[in-house]
Amino acid sequence: MTILVSGATATMRQHSHKPGLGVLFVPSAGNDPRACLWNGAIWAADNGAFSFFDAMAFVEMLGSLRGLSGCQFVAAPDVVSNAPETLRRFALWEPMIRALGFPVALVGQDGLQMADVPWDDLDAFFIGGSTEWKLSREAATLAAYAKSKGKWVHMGRVNSRKRIHYAERIGCDSIDGTAFSKWSNVFIPKGLSWIAPLPLFR
Repeated sequence: MTILVSGATATMRQHSHKPGLGVLFVPSAGNDPRACLWNGAIWAADNGAFSFFDAMAFVEMLGSLRGLSGCQFVAAPDVVSNAPETLRRFALWEPMIRALGFPVALVGQDGLQMADVPWDDLDAFFIGGSTEWKLSREAATLAAYAKSKGKWVHMGRVNSRKRIHYAERIGCDSIDGTAFSKWSNVFIPKGLSWIAPLPLFR
């Protein structure tokens, strides 16, 4: 299990030698990618749609990340709690993201059905959506199927030990949560201690 953290560069550097820590880039942060990463670091990029999707900022972020090793996924633009609209956005953005050289994640949203997922077109499955859907049997089933197909599985908005352990139980490779960025001095050490007994999937 890996905790992906946005920002908190100084705290991240202090703990970068420990397993289970990675970087999450978001369009609004504006951080210099080369200043945030360390040798061997893994990272991913979100699209900012949970707050507000800014297409220009997203594209600019991807341009700044090109050529950097360690990327696990870039989350294709999505619509919160709306699977049909998310799938439409995925179909538009996936080819462009892939053309830039990044592995692509589909963000799972409320109402997503197994048969609707274009499994051959995604490299990672990002569990988003409402809290109720995120913790539903449907989301867990999709995560398990994604793992069976060799996809990276990520869960967003994970800010507690209980939620981390739930994410591990359903097969997630990584998680992110705002607590690790906002209160990094406290939550990054806590989070690393919470995942210490858990297996590293990759």
